[in-house]
Amino acid sequence: MESEEKKPNRLVSEKSPYLLQHAYNPVDWFPWSKEAFKKANEEDKLVFLSIGYATCHWCHVMEHESFEDKETAEILNQYFISIKVDREERPDVDRIYMDALQAMDQQGGWPLNMFLTPEGKPITGGTYFPPVPKYGRKSFKEVLKILHELWKEKREEIITASSELAAYLKESEESKASSASSETDLPKVEAFNEAFRMFERFYDQDYAGFKTNLTNKFPPSMGLSFLLRYYKSTGEHRALEMVEETLTSMKKGGIYDQVGGGLSRYSTDHYWLVPHFEKMLYDNSLYMEALVECYQSTGNEFYKEAVYDILDYLNRDMRLPGGGIASAEDADSEGEEGKFYVWSRKEFREICGPDADLLEEFWNVSEKGNFENHNILNESFRLNFARKKGLEPRELKEIISRNKEKLLQRRSERIRPLRDDKVILSWNCLYIKAASKAALAFGDGELLRSAEDTYKFLEKHLKREDGRLLRRFRDGEARFLAYSTDYAEFVLASLALFQAGKGTRYLENAIRTIEQGIHLFRSKAGVFYDTGVDSEGEGLLRRSVDSYDGVEPSANSSFALGFVILSKLGIDSERYLSFADSIFTYFKSELETRALNFSYMLTAYWLRTSQSRELAVVYSSPEELLPIWKGVGSLFLPETVLAWATDKEAEESGNRILLLKNRTSKGKVQAYLCKNYECDLPVSDWEALRKKLV
Repeated sequence: MESEEKKPNRLVSEKSPYLLQHAYNPVDWFPWSKEAFKKANEEDKLVFLSIGYATCHWCHVMEHESFEDKETAEILNQYFISIKVDREERPDVDRIYMDALQAMDQQGGWPLNMFLTPEGKPITGGTYFPPVPKYGRKSFKEVLKILHELWKEKREEIITASSELAAYLKESEESKASSASSETDLPKVEAFNEAFRMFERFYDQDYAGFKTNLTNKFPPSMGLSFLLRYYKSTGEHRALEMVEETLTSMKKGGIYDQVGGGLSRYSTDHYWLVPHFEKMLYDNSLYMEALVECYQSTGNEFYKEAVYDILDYLNRDMRLPGGGIASAEDADSEGEEGKFYVWSRKEFREICGPDADLLEEFWNVSEKGNFENHNILNESFRLNFARKKGLEPRELKEIISRNKEKLLQRRSERIRPLRDDKVILSWNCLYIKAASKAALAFGDGELLRSAEDTYKFLEKHLKREDGRLLRRFRDGEARFLAYSTDYAEFVLASLALFQAGKGTRYLENAIRTIEQGIHLFRSKAGVFYDTGVDSEGEGLLRRSVDSYDGVEPSANSSFALGFVILSKLGIDSERYLSFADSIFTYFKSELETRALNFSYMLTAYWLRTSQSRELAVVYSSPEELLPIWKGVGSLFLPETVLAWATDKEAEESGNRILLLKNRTSKGKVQAYLCKNYECDLPVSDWEALRKKLV
């Protein structure tokens, strides 16, 4: 008997891989649209809103159990208007309803399933709903029937409660941001010491990282970058120890793909052993940036090698034609989480052959395994394995390298997890920023050109003719007005390329973008909303403020950093510094008391309060520049803003970029260093400049 042909629903016309995964569900899905809410009003039905993303394991589980189930679909289609949202395309929608769920004292996460009035006001919701009663939860069908009955019998009570919650959501955030403020009460500089003490308090002495969650452990890359700056300014060696141990434990743990490279989303234990296997571009970019900075701080080649391992992974598996980088890879393949990544002892020994005994011990492989009778490869991060085995480090590297190639080749024959190949603007900018810093740190011009290729891809595909940025590109389609986080990260990516020496055009791009961002997103209180003034037709319950540094830096953190850098470059200094200070003032309490959630903003504030130090290098030819370019890049100089320019660029931009005003190369190269509002005489060779910088 032939299986019944599945019919497409409205999602078949979308470009999001997540929405397309649901395009043949029997559920009559709508994308987020006015049409859906209009139909809900006309038919007097509740709205079922389901939010997730393409590489979300429990989203897949609920789809298979409920959204592919005909009986469940019939209930949804009869009594509800159902809307599917990709949270990566629409973080504004996701944030509003995630905040609503948490306001109901429920734990947030994905899938996020909310029930709304026909006007979009939240009633109740949850994350995963099982198909039958289990885990102490009602079945999804039970929940649907209960809510339908309540809508029929207690409509007025529901409308009143939902209106009160909607008003609370709007006023709790939007009212504060919409109030003009003249306060300039900046956070106390003691906030940096308190932040260090907080990181130390949560530090895991046994396995490194920070125990901020009862079971899971997340990559704390932004916090590590702050701790490196704290070490730089205080000499507190414990800060550096926490950074080095955490970076090393992640790189050697199961959370890192020991065969193919790349960091998984988080560890499901405190040992960094069993990951949630999905790989996200933002995690790998932020991790890479912290590794680069640790290399600059210590000179330890381990961190440099780790960066190139991630770059190999991204270039091999995530880079798209033209230079864009895909968003993520799924945790699942063939319906099983992690199946693509794990090894039986038998297969491992067969592939590694004569090296199997040594590598079994190196990667902790056993017959029993450490994950569902299979092995997640991992190293013991505090063990010097080469010394234990009497091997030269070079010998061990060669053994590992040749066997990684064999394991990778065998793994390539397996069915791969889904790659979500949409290009997200802010995530690609995080990559550009990390790759640009790596190129400067390693003196790698080819890597810098690669970062520039990605930037040009974004300019080509995600910038309208009028200069308005867009959020997502996939399959030939650019869509969704970019959010404040996209703008802020595009500013920082532009500044990263400029500070890595790619020319003043990137600085001009940063200025144009930040000015457009001010117009679109800045509130009366000086903080930045998620959505622009041109997004008001969406009918959202509120304009949210991106506040804490979660899986990526908040828009406000990144805007603050951009303002500080531009100010220190001598560009509209007082105005841009006042904009940064408005953000720091608004989040004063959080910066002083909740450092772990605001670590990137603390990094921006650290630069704001650091002694002023600016370096302008003007040159006549790239060959003359190279020794100074490589030398400066090799140092960790987070308190120093950099400007590189040819004589022509310095002459053309000097009136706008005061750091370059009246600067010349004198026919070769001249480095002008200014410290604490005083400028030294220029020098033309690296050794003379190095003595001034260290």
